[in-house]
Amino acid sequence: MTALLQNQTFAIAAFIFGFGFLVFVHEMGHFLVAKWAGIRATQFAVGFGNALVSYRSGLGLRFGGTEKEYWEKAATALADEGVSLEGLSDHVKNQKVMEKADAMGMGETEYRLNFLPLGGYVKMLGQEDLDPNAQSDDPRSYNRKSVGARMAVISAGVVMNLIFGLLFFIFAFQMGVRFPASVVGDIMPLKPAAQTYATGHEGEPAYRGLRPGDKITHVNGKPAQDITKVKIATALGKSGTPVKLTIERVGEPSPLVYAITAKADSRQEGMLSTGIFPASTLDVDTVFKNTLYAEAGVTSKMKLVAVNDLPVADYGAYVAALNAAGGASVVATFRDAESNQKINIEITPIPAFHTAGDDQVDLLGLMPATEITEVSDDSPAAALGIQEGDLLARVGNTAWPAIEDVFAAAASAGRTPLAVQVFRDGITIDLGEAQTENGRLGIELVRHLSTARIGRVAKRSPLDAANLPLGSLITSVNGTPIANWSELQQILTATPVNADAAILQIAVNLADNPTETLALPLGDTARSALAHAGWNPPQQKIGFAPLQIELKASNPLEATQLGLEKSRQFIQQTYITLLRLFQGSVGVKNLRGPVGIVDQGAKIARGGWSYYLFFLALISINLAVINFLPLPIVDGGHMVFLLYEKIAGRPASPAIQTAVALVGVVGLLSLFVYITFNDITRLITG
Repeated sequence: MTALLQNQTFAIAAFIFGFGFLVFVHEMGHFLVAKWAGIRATQFAVGFGNALVSYRSGLGLRFGGTEKEYWEKAATALADEGVSLEGLSDHVKNQKVMEKADAMGMGETEYRLNFLPLGGYVKMLGQEDLDPNAQSDDPRSYNRKSVGARMAVISAGVVMNLIFGLLFFIFAFQMGVRFPASVVGDIMPLKPAAQTYATGHEGEPAYRGLRPGDKITHVNGKPAQDITKVKIATALGKSGTPVKLTIERVGEPSPLVYAITAKADSRQEGMLSTGIFPASTLDVDTVFKNTLYAEAGVTSKMKLVAVNDLPVADYGAYVAALNAAGGASVVATFRDAESNQKINIEITPIPAFHTAGDDQVDLLGLMPATEITEVSDDSPAAALGIQEGDLLARVGNTAWPAIEDVFAAAASAGRTPLAVQVFRDGITIDLGEAQTENGRLGIELVRHLSTARIGRVAKRSPLDAANLPLGSLITSVNGTPIANWSELQQILTATPVNADAAILQIAVNLADNPTETLALPLGDTARSALAHAGWNPPQQKIGFAPLQIELKASNPLEATQLGLEKSRQFIQQTYITLLRLFQGSVGVKNLRGPVGIVDQGAKIARGGWSYYLFFLALISINLAVINFLPLPIVDGGHMVFLLYEKIAGRPASPAIQTAVALVGVVGLLSLFVYITFNDITRLITG
């Protein structure tokens, strides 16, 4: 059965069915309590619009609706008995037809599946969302029941979703659900996690930023079982308020605390981010074609086990081994666990880039140029003539932008064209202006490391006062020729601590002008920062399997406890998300509608039945929360009117109810269209 979920079509169908089931149980809650309260339910519908199929006892299964046939048969029977409906009010007509249909054995409720499976409803006698005047004198009508009974009916759908959300969580945790471990993987340069100092160690380069392999034990003082909690606390945190991460680091005798203030990330649709990536194992997951690893024979059955013949236990140890080599090439050993076959590959680390505030402090403030590695077909970049291998000399108002600058400029451009200049074959070429598509130019970018060409110099850094023209090429340090960025970092980090100066010989512009020698005195702070400049694994096309932990209950009671905790946690998160929407730190574009939910649900479902049930539990909990918000049309809005009626002793006027309902319908439909457009755009653009 699990293999079926690996099929994308089946996974989509399974999730649509699951989503429809959640709508069904929600409406079933309303229906059952309405029956219990003695209310006549005329329709039980899943979906909106015209009926695809319907069923009514006494009539059977029908394509389309049964309402017309139900009415005609009862009206004909009345006519045969000499009862005329002419001249009667609609209320009296309906009453006589329903009484006759009951006597003929036709069921009072039509069960129907409608064309648009985006929700559902229970239609009750005397209750119309858009017509408060549609009341009835029938003792079984909704409007004739007590406020308490009507509150019970309205809240029953939410209660059912909460119950089924809990049940799905219990089933999922009995099977076991795997989550990314609360261990730091890579850190995105220029992001808060790479900039922040550990509390009590401010200004000490050794404690600047998190490191791969750091284990996050607590988030804001609460235990962190998995890194999902870190991401949620970050994305839903109050803008400008630090998230306190307590970490355990190899070699540190006691835990460290990092108070990290997340910032909006244009590549994550403006969501707050610290720049932490989940950790990986050293188990090879993917080997891309035409790469060093593929040519050497590395396969997905292998594991990275040693660097320079020294064992590495995890990804953090792998990165530490690369840093210990100081940028020199190392020999990585991969082993097949089944055959014990070993493959040795020589790999060369690349410089890591870290910042402190606006200052890039590893290499005296120097940052490499940005290189284009891929141009998408039919993209704005392709239309403009951008080519692979170009360096970006200008995007918008930013000269020689960093990768982060490019994403930010494209995301904020809107309909404003972006000026683009590239550096190609030793000259700067003005390509004109590009119109972005959905905040993208259609290019892939990396830091240009094959030469030592400067992209930008950080403010207040040791080289800031030198006023180097951006795009300058460093050719030597202390007379030693420099061919690329790795050689630049190696020679700078090897500068003796007691050195009085480092002499950088720099080409001061991009043309054929002579070079200029710059004498730069290095203070203690700059030399200390250089000593802690780090190294990362090479940018090779190989993927390691994610490091995960499994939450699995040993018995039904433990599964129930986990389910209750997750239900509480996600109810809280949903309300916090809505709060952040109003505060502006989470944008409407971050929301997902039915299209986006089905897409994400199908992807998650392919992980297996436990993931399928877990995601359905999330959706069920969210349906409960959203439906009970005090918004027009949804259950929470009805509850507000019932509370008013209970307090005031009379219902709100039909005019007010109608106006509120119309505003709600227009608002929700507009939001639905906007969110659906974003969902479809994501599917098209990836």
